[in-house]
Amino acid sequence: MWILITVLLTLHLYFAICLLPSIKEDTDCCEQVDNRECLETCRRVLRSTKTEKEILDALEIKCGPVKPHSPMWSCLLKLVPSKLNRLPLDGGKLSCCAKAKSAACENLCRRTYYTDWQLSWTQFENECLASKEENELKICIEDAANTCKFGCTGLSFCSIFNNNIYTTFRSCSIAADEAARREYDNWIKSEVVHNLKVSLRTTSMCSKEKLHILACILHLQPCDFSTHETSLCYNDCLEIITTCVDWTTTSKFESAESLCSKFLPLTTNSCISMKYFLKDYHHLNNQTIIDIHEPCKNNTCASNQICLSSWNKTEIINCQPACTLGEMSKQLVTLGSWIQIPRFERQGCYKICQCTLNGIEKCKILNCFTFKSCWVQDRFISHNTAFFLECNKCRCFMGELQCFRKNCVDNRTPALPCDCPTHYIPTCSRLGITYASSCLAKCAGFMSDEIEFGSCSSKDHCMSNPCNSNEKCIRKSRICLSSIYKPCRQYECVSMNCNENNETLEIVCDKNNHQHKSLCSMIKAGKSLGYRGVCLKNCKLDKSVCGINGETYSNECAALADKTIVDYLGPCVTVGLINDKAKPRCTNVVSCPELISPHCIGVTPPGACCPICGGAARIYYSRKQLDRILYMMDNEKDKDTITLTALLNALERHISVKECSLKGMVTLDGDIVIVIIPINITPSSVQLRMCILETERLTTLIHQKSPSIMMEVPLSALTGAEVIHTQVSNITSIKELNIYILLVFIIINIFLKYKLDL
Repeated sequence: MWILITVLLTLHLYFAICLLPSIKEDTDCCEQVDNRECLETCRRVLRSTKTEKEILDALEIKCGPVKPHSPMWSCLLKLVPSKLNRLPLDGGKLSCCAKAKSAACENLCRRTYYTDWQLSWTQFENECLASKEENELKICIEDAANTCKFGCTGLSFCSIFNNNIYTTFRSCSIAADEAARREYDNWIKSEVVHNLKVSLRTTSMCSKEKLHILACILHLQPCDFSTHETSLCYNDCLEIITTCVDWTTTSKFESAESLCSKFLPLTTNSCISMKYFLKDYHHLNNQTIIDIHEPCKNNTCASNQICLSSWNKTEIINCQPACTLGEMSKQLVTLGSWIQIPRFERQGCYKICQCTLNGIEKCKILNCFTFKSCWVQDRFISHNTAFFLECNKCRCFMGELQCFRKNCVDNRTPALPCDCPTHYIPTCSRLGITYASSCLAKCAGFMSDEIEFGSCSSKDHCMSNPCNSNEKCIRKSRICLSSIYKPCRQYECVSMNCNENNETLEIVCDKNNHQHKSLCSMIKAGKSLGYRGVCLKNCKLDKSVCGINGETYSNECAALADKTIVDYLGPCVTVGLINDKAKPRCTNVVSCPELISPHCIGVTPPGACCPICGGAARIYYSRKQLDRILYMMDNEKDKDTITLTALLNALERHISVKECSLKGMVTLDGDIVIVIIPINITPSSVQLRMCILETERLTTLIHQKSPSIMMEVPLSALTGAEVIHTQVSNITSIKELNIYILLVFIIINIFLKYKLDL
C-alpha cells in the first residue's frame, strides 16, 4: 500500500505540472499492458480532456494495484524526466510557507516563491509579512536569507558593535554598515524611516546617538538568541516615536501606540532592545579578539561557492562548489549533498535532489505525508506539538510520537535504560551501533537475530571477502539512522584498477600518519587505512582509547576523525550510568582525563564515564522521514547520506567559529547527542564560551526549523533539540566526596566553637 501511495502521488505531480499534454499526443505507454480493459482505459483517459485526478482514479480502478516497476508506469515516468529537476524560485523560503497561520498566506507564499514572484510579492508582503499574526512566517523567511551568526568586525559607522562576539546578527557586513550610515544621514535630513514610514527630527529628547544606534540595529539586524526575532521592542518603538517623530508629517489620527502596533509585536520577550546596545561598548573596541576566527564573516568566495569554516582545514577561506536553491535564493548547499525541496501542490509534499557539478539533479519524488495527530494515553495531540510525559519531553510529528527516555523515578539517581544491569558484554547491532550489553540493545528495539556479541569496532567485515576479485575491501564504519537499512554495510569495495586522477577526492590518512588524496591513491601506494579525512595534528597516536560511543580506537586521532571524543585511555571496559549531572561515572574502573578547565560548562555523555567541557545538545528526529528518503536511494553511496557521520558533517558546516569542532553519538536509547568542543588542547575561556554558544545557536535553528538547517538531508528529518550541558561537578569520586564532607564538618565545628567562645 505504501508503494501504491508513493507511485500515485508521484504521478500526480507529473500530471499537474506538465505530463498531461505530452501523454495526450503519445499513448505508446498504454501498449505496455496486457489487460485489454486497462489498455482501453489508458488510451481513452490520456486522449480525453479530463483532469489529472480523474485520470489517476480511472487507471487505478481499471488497471488494478500499481506496481512501481511495471512497464506502463515506468514508461509514463520517463516521458518528462527534465521537468522533475525544475527548482522553485526560492526553495528555502518556499519551505517556510508551512509556518503561515492562515491558508490565504500559505497559498500566497507558495505562489510567491514557486513561480509567481512578480505577481504575488506585493500582496504577500502587505497582507502577510506585515501582519503581526504571521511573525513566525516572517522570521523563517528572514532566516532563509540570512541566518543569525555571532559577532561583528570591521565596521566603520557602527563601530561600537565591533567585537561584540556574544551577540548574533543577521547582516553584520560592510554593506550593511554603509546602508546604516546612509539611512542615518536621511533621518537627520527628516527623511522617512524605512520601517516605520514616518519622518524623524532630532530634539533634546531625541539625541543623534539614539538615532545612530537605531540605524545600526535596523541594518545589522541583531537577533534575539532564543527566537531569532529581529524586530525592535515595542517599548523602544514607543520611545523613538514619541520623542523623535515630526508629527506635522503624520495624520492627526495617528499616535505612537498606533504607529508601533502596525509594525511590531506587542511582546517584549522576543525582540531587540535598544537599551542593551545603548550601553557603553567603547571598551570592547580597545580589545582585540585574537583567539576567535570566523573565516566566512567577510565572504570572498564566488557566487557558485559556499564558504565553510572547517576546523581541520589550514586555509583561511575554505570555498567549496555549491548549488543554489532557486534563481532568487541566496542559500547554498555543498556539492554532493542531497536536499529536500517542497513541491507546489500542497503542504507535506517534497522531492529530494542532489547538488552536482551540473546543478540540482537526480531528483526523486517522495510520497506526500499528512499532518496526523498522535493518540497519547486518553487524547489526541496535534501535529508538531511539544508536551511532557512525566519528566520526558515529547513531540508529535506526522503521527509519530517521539520522546526522550529519561529515568523519571528519581532523575538524580544514575541508571541505565530498561533498568539493565551494569555488566559489560559489548554487543554490535545490525545498524552499526555498539551497546554495552544485549539487554541495552534489546531495550533499543533490536531483536536477538539483529545483534552479535562483540563491539562493532572489533569486527573485521572484510574477512569474508565480500568484494569481487578485482576489488579491495576497505573498512568503512557506519552508523545507519534508518531502520530499513538491510544491511548497514561496514565496508566498501574499491577497484584495484582505479584511476586516482579521475576519482572523486576523499582524503585519507594511512596507519603511518601519511596523507593521501584518495583511497585509490593509498591503495596504489600499498598502504593501509588509518582513518578517513586529513591527518590530524595535536592528537596522540601511541595508545588505544575508548570513545564516548563505546567503541575502542587504535589512537586518539582515529577517534577524533570518526567524529567522536575520547572518554578515557585504553580499551573500553565499562558503561557509565546516566543522569543529568556532568560528573564522572566509573571512578572505580577507569581514570578520567584531566578537564581542560576545572570549573567549566559541560556534559557527561549518556553511557560514557567522564565529563567533557563544551556545549552539548540532545537531538530527536523522525525515523519515518529517513525511511522514506532511504527507500528512494538507488546506490550504496547515496545511502551514506542517511548515516550519523553525514548528519554530524552537515551540522558542523553550520558552525561559524573555526576554533570549535562538532562531535556526536547515538545514545543508548536511540537519540543523538552532539558535543561542540574547542579544538585547542588548552583553549581560552572565550573559545570555550563560543563553543557553548554555538551549541545553543544550533539548537535554536533546529527548534525553529530554520530553512538553513532543514533543507539538507538528513537534517530535514530533525524535529527538535534541547540543550543538556550543565556545570561540571568537581567531585570526582566517593573518596573525594568523603573528604569534602569531612572538611565541611570540620569548618562547621570550628565555627560553632568560635561562637561558643564568644
